[in-house]
Formats: sequence, structure tokens, C-alpha cells
Amino acid sequence: MVDGFPSTLAKNEVAWACLVDTVGDVEALKTHLEELKLDQDAKEQVITYVWGVCAQLRGELVSKARHKTSSSYNIPSNMSPSALAETIQWILKNDAFLYDKLDLANNTFDRKMPFCNQLFKDLFITQWFGARGEALRFQDAFKQVPDCILALIATAIECSLNTWLRSVRSQVKFTDVQFKNRYAHYMKNLKGLNKSCPTWLKQFKRDLYLKACKESGHDLLASMEQDAIARLGETEAIVAPEAGDDDTTTEAVA
Repeated sequence: MVDGFPSTLAKNEVAWACLVDTVGDVEALKTHLEELKLDQDAKEQVITYVWGVCAQLRGELVSKARHKTSSSYNIPSNMSPSALAETIQWILKNDAFLYDKLDLANNTFDRKMPFCNQLFKDLFITQWFGARGEALRFQDAFKQVPDCILALIATAIECSLNTWLRSVRSQVKFTDVQFKNRYAHYMKNLKGLNKSCPTWLKQFKRDLYLKACKESGHDLLASMEQDAIARLGETEAIVAPEAGDDDTTTEAVA
């Protein structure tokens, strides 16, 4: 996956690139792909199918986020609708759900740990590390934990949090119109992290991948990656993202 919300104008290009990546170096499949190029009707049908799979993936991810969000962030079930809406507004205003050590009782979180909330790992595992998950079939891509995956997870969580913004709980649709710009926002955040603290981000992604492998029962993948890391023998200094003078930020609910 290269884009969580690809433009419909690039439908053919994006879908075909996905097919080429999936086929890889398997000669028999490459032959079929070449034959498919000559049959425009069949090619269009396959491209439409692949395009639909992208939307299906987003739907699956946001559904899992909706089931886990309340318990993962310890959102109190006994809050009044207005108090709950204020709490959710504070979370969304500050992107607080991205961070580790989110404390809703005191409105604090650790700004030095973006994209480190436990829910990111949980969704990464449940969506991509199943028995036939993409993380197992495309190991080289997933062990890098592409920015687009982290941004898509963040966007799905934001969508699920929007459920509680009104006095009556209502499901918010995970549409391009409403959330494509939010996905771009998280991609921009990750671009900033890649620029300001690349070593920290690289280590964070490496740790996330290893934990996902181990916790999903794929110990062999984890062992292979640990061996590769050991061979690299990296000694870079890891610098956490800047967060001012304190590790946490505290803001009152408006």
C-alpha cells in the first residue's frame, strides 16, 4: 500500500501498480499479467476489483478501530453526553490519541511518543498480521512499517472517536470527502518526524514490527528480523521527538 486514500484520477495507475507488486517475480503470473494487458475489458474488470479492495481495507480497519477505541483509551462509560463530547474534542484537538501515556483524568499525554499509543500496535496486528495477512506475504515492505499505514491507522482511530462528538452516539462514515485531508495531516506529521528525528522513527518502526511479529505468533519472522538487525550492527544515537521542556503536555478541556 502506497496511499491510504488514492485519488480516483490515478485509479488505473495505482491498481495496476498493486497488481505488479503482488505478482512479484513469479514468472507464470507475470505471463498472465502481460496477457491481461492485451484484453482491455478483462483488465478494466481486474482494476475495478483491486480498487474496491482498497476501500474494503479501509472499512475493515475502521470497524476494528470502533470496537477497540473506547476500551483502549479508557473512555469512561458513565460520562454525561456533554462531558464525553468535551473530552473527545480535547483528544481530537490535540491529536492526543496518537501518543503514549494518555491520561484522560488529568488531560495529559507523552508528546515525545507520537504514534506510540497501544491501539496503533493492536490495529497493525489485527489488520495485517493474520494467518494470510499482507505483512506475511510482503515482508520486505511491512518490516519498514510504511508511513501510509501509520497515517491510515491514525485516520481510522480519529473517525471512530468522532462517534462520540454528538450527544447521541452516531457512526461516522470513513469517506474520502471527510477524512482524506486528515490522512494527509498525519502523513505530514510523519514527514516531519522523518526530518527531525529519523533515527528515533526508524527504531520505533523496527520495534513495532518486532512486537507485531511476536504478539501475532510469527516468532520466525521476528527472529529473522533480529538477526538482520544484529548483522547491521547499527550504533546510531536515538533522539526522541522534541516536546519542549517537559515529557508531557497538560491542557484543560475548553
